[in-house]
Amino acid sequence: MIKAVIVEDEANIREAVARMIQTCCPNVTIMAMAAGVKSGVGAINEHEADLVITDIRLMDGSGFDLVRHFDNPDFKIIFMSASMDYAIKAIKFNAVDYLLKPIDEKELTLAVNKAVDMIRFEESLQQKALGESIRDLNKSHRLVLKTADQVHVVNIEDIVHVEADSNYSSFYMQDGRKIVVSKAVKEFEETLLEHGFHRIHRSHLVNINKMSYLDKADGGFLVMLDGARVPVASRKKDMLMELFDGLE
Repeated sequence: MIKAVIVEDEANIREAVARMIQTCCPNVTIMAMAAGVKSGVGAINEHEADLVITDIRLMDGSGFDLVRHFDNPDFKIIFMSASMDYAIKAIKFNAVDYLLKPIDEKELTLAVNKAVDMIRFEESLQQKALGESIRDLNKSHRLVLKTADQVHVVNIEDIVHVEADSNYSSFYMQDGRKIVVSKAVKEFEETLLEHGFHRIHRSHLVNINKMSYLDKADGGFLVMLDGARVPVASRKKDMLMELFDGLE
């Protein structure tokens, strides 16, 4: 739903414009109406307006003064006026339209729908760009981990180890967090193997850069820098011993 704010110092015009929009533009909601610059700025900020329909002359300034309060307005603007005197100036403010009073319902509807189309188009571009950026995260040194209630974007180098449990994976982070996601480890394995992780057990992937020492007691454990003791598969012990020998 598109959120709109009407700024007009004459109450009868404010209400008439609101009625027209409510009748002809069902995908637009009038969030607030204001009579001046100060109250208009407050309404726009409070309701995070997508569309502002403002008169040129207001009780405490002008519609241009209203727009100037925003360094980079992220809403669309439709100006209203009793004359054409400010039409060229309105263009410089990137107005969607400039409507002459008395306001014609058809012209207002066309202007509002034009603004809605512009807002939807820009939103779709932003959504596409954001989606591409999020997909690119997994191609970099970051990983997106989705839990039941949260979405975590983590640096791969901050993952100490990953534990598999059927179709769930527990990520143990350097800062002590445990992030559980409802995906099998194999869905992350290819990416992690490219960043220094190794499977030392059927249920564990470890970040080699976060290991501390190998404890050969009780079947063998790799002790990580966070103190975690990760079991080592018997066939992996020799490999790890060679790795540690190579660090001497």
